[in-house]
Parts: sequence; structure tokens; C-alpha cells
Amino acid sequence: MAIYHLCVSSGSRGGGQSAAAKADYIEREGKYKEGEKEVAYTEHGHMPEFAAADPRQYWEAADLYERENGRLYQQVEFALPIELELREQIALAHDFAQRLTGAEKLPYTLAIHKGEYDHRGKKTDTPRNPHVHLIFSERGNDGINRSPELWFKRANKSAPEKGGAAKVRSIKSREWLVEIRELWAVMANESLERHGHESRIDHRTLIAQGITDRLPQTHRGIAGHMQQRGIPTERMEAHAQRHQA
Repeated sequence: MAIYHLCVSSGSRGGGQSAAAKADYIEREGKYKEGEKEVAYTEHGHMPEFAAADPRQYWEAADLYERENGRLYQQVEFALPIELELREQIALAHDFAQRLTGAEKLPYTLAIHKGEYDHRGKKTDTPRNPHVHLIFSERGNDGINRSPELWFKRANKSAPEKGGAAKVRSIKSREWLVEIRELWAVMANESLERHGHESRIDHRTLIAQGITDRLPQTHRGIAGHMQQRGIPTERMEAHAQRHQA
């Protein structure tokens, strides 16, 4: 049955993250190659000219040239309705990515995970959980051909070609998060209805839905795979406590 899950996170050099490593992880490339069976589909969009042929160059350039206190990427992770076929999931994920990035042409990489294999490519014994990792830049592609180094400089309003690609500030706001949470529910439900399914998801809390006889579910993610290997995590401990309650 379709479930609602959407979370937003970000990575910065100051926080110890790497945009290239994140891209490799969601696409199961590089040192994560052994887990490639988990990936059902990938796509990229709005890349500047220097990364059009090889999108990974964009994320490598972000690691090299983005300001130390600047965000390297924004990530939106969301669960796909299990009732939909893969081609329908792909279309839905693509449309949602375009709604988040299309207006400002934010460079992005998207990967659909089957939710069947761990990062080592081993089949899990948990229920299938198809989901999407979408990472995108805060810098909009205005069509100006810049070098990688110039792209990540500060924007120059009076002479855009002499400065970097301008950042979009709206995606840092709480209002943006509230809007995309609702947008995903609307788009997923429209897809479910269009393809003849009765299941629906709801972005609201259980209390807001008037449901008081059960606790919210927790998204286990990689913590579930770690538990199978005997590695305890706070997330799985909380999950067990909720299940017991």
C-alpha cells in the first residue's frame, strides 16, 4: 500500500559532505558500484554546458569551487507508490523533479531505488520500498556559458556573465518545504487515480487527519539494512519502541 514519506536535507563542505560522493551513492557508482542492482533508473537535468556530457563533473566542480559555507546540494528523498509500475513511477518522479527545479532550471540528478537491495547489492528481507533520491543545486542555469570555477562565484547582477550563477533563495524557506510536501501528495494521488488505484497518501500529520489510535510510522531506510547486519542505530531503536507501543 502507498505510504507517505518525504524528507529534505542538504550537504555543505563545512558539514563534511561531498556532492560527488552523494551523486555516486544515489547512482551506485564509484565505490558504491557493487550495489548497482538497487538502481532502477537515473536522469539528469538543467546541467550547464561544462557538465552537459558528464553530469558528475557538475558535482565535482561544486566540491572544488563552491564557497566553504555554501550548500553543495539540496536533497529530497521520497517514497514512490508501490502500486505503480516502473514506467509510471519514472514519469511521476520526473514530473515532480521538474516542478521543483524547472522554473529556475536548477541542475539536478535523480535516481530511483528499487528498495530491494542493500548498498552491497544483497537482497534484503524487508518489504520492497521503491523511493527516489533527488539532489539539485541552488544555482539556476541562466544559459550563460561559464567555466566551472566562475559558475560557483558570487553572482553579479549588473553583469551576469562576469559573475557566478545566481542562487535561488526560496528553497531555504519553511514555506517551500510545506509547499513541496503537499505538492508531492497531490501529484502522487493524481497518478494513482489516473492509473486506476484506490490507494491515496496524505502529507498531513495523523493528528491533522483526525487519527488518534496509532503512532506515526518511521522510515527505516539504510538503518533497516544496518540492523540486518547486527549494527544498532537510534532510528531502529525508536522504530522498535513505536512498534511495541
